[in-house]
Amino acid sequence: MKPVFVRGLGLFTPGFASPEAWCDGKEDRSIEKPDVAILEGALRRRATPLSRLAIEALVQAATAARADLGTLSTVWGTAHGEHTPAIKMLRMMRVGEGRVSPTQFHNSVHNTAGGYASIATGNTGRSTTLTGGAELAGAALFEAWCLVETQGEDVAVVLADEPLQAPYEHAQPTAPLSLAFVLSARESGALARLVTIERRPTPTPTPTPTPTADVDARFGDLLIAPAVSLLEAVVRGVDGTVAVERGAAPDASVWSVGLESIPR
Repeated sequence: MKPVFVRGLGLFTPGFASPEAWCDGKEDRSIEKPDVAILEGALRRRATPLSRLAIEALVQAATAARADLGTLSTVWGTAHGEHTPAIKMLRMMRVGEGRVSPTQFHNSVHNTAGGYASIATGNTGRSTTLTGGAELAGAALFEAWCLVETQGEDVAVVLADEPLQAPYEHAQPTAPLSLAFVLSARESGALARLVTIERRPTPTPTPTPTPTADVDARFGDLLIAPAVSLLEAVVRGVDGTVAVERGAAPDASVWSVGLESIPR
C-alpha cells in the first residue's frame, strides 16, 4: 500500500479537550463534556453522549486539516456502539405497556454518530461505521487507508467508545474516549507520514519524550485505547512502529502502524 499522510487530529476525554492537552498532560477537571458546536436545536437535544464525543473529535481533526465537513468521507469505529440507549429501550419494553421511545430507538443503531454528523453538516461524502473487537482501531485505519488509496480523497477515521453500562459494566471504571485522524494522499501541511499498516508481533513501544497519563489505568478495557499511542507519536513527531491493538499474548500479532515524522 502507498503511504498516507495525517493532516489533522482530534481527541476528547473528560479533563482533556484536545490532542495537545492530552500529550502535554494538562488535565482540566472542569472539562466534563464536549461542546460539539455543530449540533444545534433538536440535533443537540437528542444526540447521545457517545455521538457528541465522536463528533467533537471529528470536528477537531477536520478543522486542523482544513477539511470540508460537508464533503469529507468518514470511517467510524466503535466497539459496542450506542449500547446505552439500546439498554434503556429494552428496559422500557418491560415496564407498563412496554412502549419504546422513538428517540431511544433511532439513537440505538450502530451508526448514530455518523448520522448526526451528516445531518448537521449536510455531508455528501462516504460514511462507514464498523466494529471489530480487539482489531477495531486497526480495521478502521485500514478501511480509511484503502479509501484514500483507491479514491484519492481525504478520509477521517473516528474512534469512540464509552464504558459499558449495567448490567454489562466491568469492575474497573473507565473514562469515555474519542480519537480522530484525517488521512490524505497529500503531503502538503501533513503532520506525519504513515508508511505501513499490518499485523505483526507486538512492536517495541515507540519512545515518548514527555510523560502521558496511564492509558490502561484511565481507559481500562476500551478497545480503541491503544490508538492513543499513534496519536501521541504523531503529535510528538517521532518515528517508529506503533501497535493499535492489545495482544492476547506477548508474542501475538497485532495491528501496527509504521510512521515517519515530517519537518514542521
